[in-house]
Amino acid sequence: MTEIKDQNMDKMERQKEMQKKMLKFQGMYFLMFIFSLVVIYITPIRDAIGGVFQFALFPLIGFNYNFPVLTIALSGILTGIVSGIPRYFFTDWLKIGKAQNRSQAFRKAQNAAFKANDRDKINKLRKLQQESMMDQQMVQMSSTAPLIILSMFTLLIFVWLYFFLAHLTFPYVSFPWATNVDLNAVVGFFPSWIVISFISNMVVGYMITMVIKYVDFSYQLRKYEGMNPSEAMTVK
Repeated sequence: MTEIKDQNMDKMERQKEMQKKMLKFQGMYFLMFIFSLVVIYITPIRDAIGGVFQFALFPLIGFNYNFPVLTIALSGILTGIVSGIPRYFFTDWLKIGKAQNRSQAFRKAQNAAFKANDRDKINKLRKLQQESMMDQQMVQMSSTAPLIILSMFTLLIFVWLYFFLAHLTFPYVSFPWATNVDLNAVVGFFPSWIVISFISNMVVGYMITMVIKYVDFSYQLRKYEGMNPSEAMTVK
């Protein structure tokens, strides 16, 4: 009974600690969200920040307003590089892999229990699944929390693009599949220039993550291959 009581106490303490971390993460996310709204929708603040970044970014990728699509695409590539590299190193890929394998095992066990109509096993699996879901959330938060600060850079680039496009005298461009495309025209829910920047960001960020993952995992595999079994077991 004492051991069961100690286990329950440890479980409760662990849940409280996880809840504290979740509240802290949600608070950071909420503050970042409020800051984003203030910066984007309060025009004087947005113009002031955009004007400051104009001095640094316009000589690099502004092209004197001659190639606005290229400017937008390069801004997306820049944010993809800045966010993609830290995202890889802040992500615990081993824990993510373990969490994914655990979820697959739960689904298989639950399907088997449902088919066998084993109520006791189903109830036990549901309790274990709740704990597993909390562990997955903690892994995601530990990987995402540092990136909330880095997302500030992406926000500031977007603010500069607002400033850049506001001073663009002719916001119409041509593509091979369409002519006279307004960069400020809304596509779905977002202006066209945000869609261009977002696609550039996603493609470059994904490619950077895949390349670094391949290089890093290849190095780790070669390192493990050079170890004897006892040494490999001690490496985390």
